[in-house]
Amino acid sequence: MFNRHAGLAALCLFAAVSAHAHVPFLKPSQFNVENPRLHVESAFTEYPFQADFAMDSPNFALTAPDGTVTPLKASARTKAAVYLEPAIDAAGTYRVSTGVRTGPLYKAVETAGGKLYFADDMKRVSGKPTSMMYYSSADVYLAKGEPAYTPRPRNQGVEIVPLTSPNRVSVGSPLRLTVLQDGQPAPRARVIVAYDNEHYQKRRIEDLYDVENVRASNIAADDNGQFSITPTRGGLLYLFVTLHKRVQPDRWESHNAALTLEAALQP
Repeated sequence: MFNRHAGLAALCLFAAVSAHAHVPFLKPSQFNVENPRLHVESAFTEYPFQADFAMDSPNFALTAPDGTVTPLKASARTKAAVYLEPAIDAAGTYRVSTGVRTGPLYKAVETAGGKLYFADDMKRVSGKPTSMMYYSSADVYLAKGEPAYTPRPRNQGVEIVPLTSPNRVSVGSPLRLTVLQDGQPAPRARVIVAYDNEHYQKRRIEDLYDVENVRASNIAADDNGQFSITPTRGGLLYLFVTLHKRVQPDRWESHNAALTLEAALQP
């Protein structure tokens, strides 16, 4: 059945991405929950973590420390962002997720080298006309008290899953993660790494989504889909993965996943 709200959101996404490729994110007011005044912002952006337009989803969900999954409903909506207020009661680690969100079908160009371009990028390349269905998801982990973290993959779509607690990340200390697609390792996946407000420190040309993105901070997962990141500064980090899959001779799927982390200063 067609979801009216999801359909309207998809139209908004199409209008916005016609100029630039936006990426999804979730940003909580607290990563380590110390009081009940908690909210999580859901939006699309070009510059993490500045909300550009709202990312609504029919699949918002909260995974509790015991693995129980509860649907979440937005407590507020604006043009720029959607806000969630998950209930965090027992101690442990909680995963807040948008779930896999289906976007619009785009016209695209496939070059001789097998790269896909859409939106404004189509104007600067030549290749075979094709189409691309866009899927996106975003996750963030919250902890109350001792994290006692256990990885709990969704096993649907693309996801970036921490292998150790994502709520005890600090500058200079590595965190091990894995990239999965439908529960299976995604070997050699490219992981985009961005820091909050980094565009005020260094000008960049490429979109975070751009297939030509060769940022020095990018990380390549190994043959088992695993990688490590060692934060170089405190604050918020943004991890983003795009995987393309041909499903028909003239149809591709673009699967995109984001994870927000907080890196604390060393004591």
